Amino acid sequence: MMSRHYRVALVGCGGMGRQHIQALHDVPDFSVVALCDVSEKSLALAGEMVEAASYGDCATMCDEIEPDIVVVATQTRGHLGPSLAALERGISVLCEKPIAIDLEEADQMVAAAQRSGARLAINQQNHVNPGIGKAQEMVAAGTIGEVVLVRGRNKSGRKSGNEFTEMGTHVTDMMLCFGGQPEWCSGTVYWRGALAGSDDIMDSKEMAPKDRDSGPVLGERAIGHYGFAGGILGEIHFLGYETLMSDNYGVDILGTNGQLTVRASRWRDTCLWHLPRPMEGTPSDLDAWQEVPLGDRGREDPIIRMYYELARAIEEECEPPSSGLEGRTAFEMILGLYQSHRQGGTRVELPLVDRRHPLVAWRDER
Repeated sequence: MMSRHYRVALVGCGGMGRQHIQALHDVPDFSVVALCDVSEKSLALAGEMVEAASYGDCATMCDEIEPDIVVVATQTRGHLGPSLAALERGISVLCEKPIAIDLEEADQMVAAAQRSGARLAINQQNHVNPGIGKAQEMVAAGTIGEVVLVRGRNKSGRKSGNEFTEMGTHVTDMMLCFGGQPEWCSGTVYWRGALAGSDDIMDSKEMAPKDRDSGPVLGERAIGHYGFAGGILGEIHFLGYETLMSDNYGVDILGTNGQLTVRASRWRDTCLWHLPRPMEGTPSDLDAWQEVPLGDRGREDPIIRMYYELARAIEEECEPPSSGLEGRTAFEMILGLYQSHRQGGTRVELPLVDRRHPLVAWRDER
């Protein structure tokens, strides 16, 4: 139960920010009380959706409005400033993914939350996807035996470089739900049919002008492998298919006695299937997969659930799902693939010792 009503201030009134406004429209425990953006046009569009005070600066907004939660829905390059402005004032933050442009910025955000006691959550909402939650319960109950491998699945529709940050951290976050803490990773990245080199590094907007600004990127196809604590393996593919396939998006959990698969885009009603044996067999056997019903739980919107979980964390003084710590780890799992590729595909330990963006460090060596 909520102990009080939560006043939300939104930074970044573009498409993602307006999605937050829409999501909270009929949620009685939260209300958007302030909007912040450097673009007057974006402020005006958001202002048509909700009656709220408008600002061009997050710090000023926080001082005057004193909201309970600040939502940072800017593009990635704009996450650090408003997040720090809120966290340093003791205001909890729900920040869009990925957490930051690089690990140096992510470290600043995590440290600011720890100093002030405010809560920091990264809006990797599949952390609370009902299918993920049910799958975690089934794993804990021993339904598939001992977990052997966690496989991340991407939507494609982007070259690997852009998909790394735009969707990759969603996938690595889901992998964390089953693998636990990653201890190492290795990665290989290709560009135009050959191993990608430092000369192939480019800005995300150069690789895909219509995509979001997520910093330096590299490659059109990539593969990564992980080692989690306890001997669980992980793998993730970025194959650069031009066609977007949302139904491919999710995570597979392979165990000694069976498998589970979650398709995160299909969170309504069901998005979870169970195979009661460890290997698939022939294609004709695919009907052996059993749909796992989620009931009323499957009708919960994960984005709204993130708000409620952040509010619970504020009240109980605990870490929210997809906390700043977890969001940073999910991001580090992606940047670790670049660091490994830079080192010839060798395994690199996680967390990374060098907190610079691996592609920036590699490019600066030229």
